[in-house]
Order: sequence, then C-alpha cells, then structure tokens
Amino acid sequence: MARDTDMPTDNKRQHTRYSTSLPVAFNARRSGSERSAYLNNISISGMSFNSMIPLETGTVIMLHFPVSKPVFSTPGLVVWCRKMAFQYGIGVGFIDVDEEFRLRMVEVVRSIDKYRKQELRTGPHCFGSGRRARVD
Repeated sequence: MARDTDMPTDNKRQHTRYSTSLPVAFNARRSGSERSAYLNNISISGMSFNSMIPLETGTVIMLHFPVSKPVFSTPGLVVWCRKMAFQYGIGVGFIDVDEEFRLRMVEVVRSIDKYRKQELRTGPHCFGSGRRARVD
C-alpha cells in the first residue's frame, strides 16, 4: 500500500501511514453527538480525517469504523486541528488500546479499502458465473 505523500517531509513518523478514504464516525465523549467523516490516512499509532467542525487539541473522542462487522470502536486523542479551505484537518492518536488491536484495525481498514477500490475498477460481479453483472 502506498505511503501518504501529503505529509510534510520534515515530519519523522514512527509508523507508516496508509492513504484511505473510508468512512469513520466520531463523537466527543462529553458531547455525545456523532459526526461522520472520511479518513485521509491511518497507521497503528493514529489517523487523520477531515471534519466540518473544529476539534480542540487534547479532546478525547470516540472513533467508530462502521466499515466492518463487528464495528471497530476505539478512543482517540486529538493531537492537531488545521483550518483548511472549507473544513478542518484533524489528527488523532489512538489511546487506551493495545498494539495487537491497532494492527488488526489497520489491516481491516486496508483490506476493505483494497476491496472497495477493486470493485470500483471492475464493477459488480455475478457470483459463480465469472461474468460481470449487467447494470442498466
């Protein structure tokens, strides 16, 4: 999987970040209202996504990855928030979860993203026939 090349080159990352655009839901623990976003990238130490609302650095949020069954949920700490043209870039570090869980979560996200991209390239298929499904 390709590394995220949009990150500054002077930023020495400990873990490889993988580009993805899968959905994620989040809510601040104290507010309770859930928001939806799309991931920019993910690694075993954290992730980034774009949000229509700013999040204060140091805020603990709950992240939900509805792209898998069961849904992955994990707490995260907002480590940066940057104003962009019409939204905010949010960087989140994973907290309170062991490395095995984080590795599994990243692998599931990468697998789903790979499958989704393959389906976009080849279109839907009929199971068992080896032929493409007809879409009218």
